[in-house]
Amino acid sequence: MATKVLLIEDELALRKSLGKLLELKQYEVDEAEDFKTAVKKIRYSNYDIFLLDLKLPDGNGIDLLKSYSSKMEEKTIIMTAHATIPSAVDAIQSGAFYYIEKPLDEELLFIQMEKIKELSELKEKNLSFKNELISQHSSEDIVCKSPKMADVLSTARQFSKTDNTVLILGQTGVGKELMAKFIHKNSKRKDKTFLPINCSSIPEQLFESELFGFKKGAFTGAADNYSGRFLQADKGTIFLDEIGEIPIHLQAKLLRVLEDESIYQLGNNTPVKIDVRILAATNKDLWKEVQADRFRKDLYFRLKEAIIEIPPLKERKEDIMPLIWHFIGLYNSLFDKKITRITKEAELFLKEYPWEGNVRELKNSIKSIFSLKNTNSITINDLMISLHGAEKKGKKSYVTLQEYELEYVKEVLELTDFNIKKTAEILDVSRARLYRKLKLLNLDIKIDESLESLDQEVEDV
Repeated sequence: MATKVLLIEDELALRKSLGKLLELKQYEVDEAEDFKTAVKKIRYSNYDIFLLDLKLPDGNGIDLLKSYSSKMEEKTIIMTAHATIPSAVDAIQSGAFYYIEKPLDEELLFIQMEKIKELSELKEKNLSFKNELISQHSSEDIVCKSPKMADVLSTARQFSKTDNTVLILGQTGVGKELMAKFIHKNSKRKDKTFLPINCSSIPEQLFESELFGFKKGAFTGAADNYSGRFLQADKGTIFLDEIGEIPIHLQAKLLRVLEDESIYQLGNNTPVKIDVRILAATNKDLWKEVQADRFRKDLYFRLKEAIIEIPPLKERKEDIMPLIWHFIGLYNSLFDKKITRITKEAELFLKEYPWEGNVRELKNSIKSIFSLKNTNSITINDLMISLHGAEKKGKKSYVTLQEYELEYVKEVLELTDFNIKKTAEILDVSRARLYRKLKLLNLDIKIDESLESLDQEVEDV
């Protein structure tokens, strides 16, 4: 089966030439010349790879990626003629797989497209990357060491054995979709479809047709029948993420599905029976939403047959380093790199960082480091680049100025193969001053030239 690619590019000449090249490489190509067209195609079709121009005439490529992250994350290569390090980091942290400059290096482009295919195949086969720091409580893609998270997993296993609706609560980025997948994979429906839907990304006027489908001619533009998400997930599991974002007048239709196990498609007055398990998630306090008349009380009580609450990462710090090493193992394999070390200063900082974006922020930060890293260790400098504003959020008392300076000097020394002259030039200091700094920092390293000869020079400074 051919790999299906959506090429989103406003420049006609590039779009056509690249499209022909992709077809020669046996890819099935669909095209979109602007943001609006891309939205229509992404909403009703599934693609294996997205080639996305950063700047579109009616929008920004990063905004498109964020809006449809459930479909595009780790399948998207950003293309741009205006490359900058901040935009590259933003693209990777938003879920892009790779970031490439124009004019395109075709060989590099196809290498990255093949890597996306390989990653997709690995996911389909349920392969996971393991490492020695992953706890015995870990299960498949859920990595944990903390007793608090181990208890959550134990509860999830019990709920997996039933067909009850489960409401998954937790802050943005804690892994609510991952927990939903865990429940599905451990249920009797594990061999059937798992279909995630981000309710906040569906426009209100399209919500009913998107979920329940429509018949040809049901409304202007309905040129064909569309089955809808619930029928697509029949016999399997549907995951309604951000369920608190569903407009209140549409919540009654969802309640009817839960109660009657049937749907009504637009243009069809006959109910269609379905067999779908519903898992839902939100980062909102739904009871407060009920009291504010923004969420139906009857739907709230129907959803909370079973509840799982995932604690934020800052409340389970034991999980931070196992998660980091898990992602390092993942991206070492994916990007053919060999990061094997985290400096003590960086590790201490990682443990104390607040991780307001939870596991998602941690994962994307590690991934952005890999996109720029050529050495085998993660340092404080890497974290300052990867974590925007990290110096304001981290606990500075744990990373002193001397420790920061020591790490930077060591990194430059490694870069120059411990050549004092070259290191001094990069740091824009004299060799004598560098020598004195090495002594003050108690930096015990072997260098390729005698420092004793500089003693007199130091004395003269």
